[in-house]
Amino acid sequence: MKDESLEIKLLAAYDAHADAIFRHCYFKTSQREIAEDMMQDVFLKAWSYMQLKRPILNMRAFLYRLADNLVIDWYRKHKSQSLDALMDDGFELVEGDTSIEEQTEISLALAKLKELSEDEQKLITLRFVEGLSPSEIGEILDENENTISVRIHRALKRLRILFK
Repeated sequence: MKDESLEIKLLAAYDAHADAIFRHCYFKTSQREIAEDMMQDVFLKAWSYMQLKRPILNMRAFLYRLADNLVIDWYRKHKSQSLDALMDDGFELVEGDTSIEEQTEISLALAKLKELSEDEQKLITLRFVEGLSPSEIGEILDENENTISVRIHRALKRLRILFK
C-alpha cells in the first residue's frame, strides 16, 4: 500500500521548490533541457529517499544538495565546459522589464563574479541568486552556519575589491 502522506509531502515540496531547483540547475548548466531533466531527477531521487523512511530535516536544503550532486555528476561527464565558458556563452539572469542600466550592472556583476574562486562563486550564487540563508547553505554544503557566514562575508569583501 502506498504511503499517501509521502506523496503529499513530495507534491508540496515540488510545488514549493521546483522552480527554484530548475533555476539553480539552469544557472549552473545554461541549458534549459538539461536543467529540466535535472530538476525532475532531483524529485525522483527525493521520492526514492523518502520511500526508505529516512528523515529529511530541511526539504529545501535536501533538494539543493541533490541538485548540486547532479550538477557535479553532469560536469564530470562534460569536463570540457567550465563555469567561465558558460558565462562567456552569454547566459543571462535578466528577464522581464529591466532597464539598460540594470542589465549593464548585472553584466558587470557577473563578469566580476567570474574572477572569484569557484567556491566563492557558489556561495554568492546560493546566497544572493537563490536567496538561501547561511543555515540552508550550511546544510547543503555540510558546513557550520557560522563558517558559511564568514566565507560569504570574505567573498563579498573580495568582490567589492574587484569592483574598485
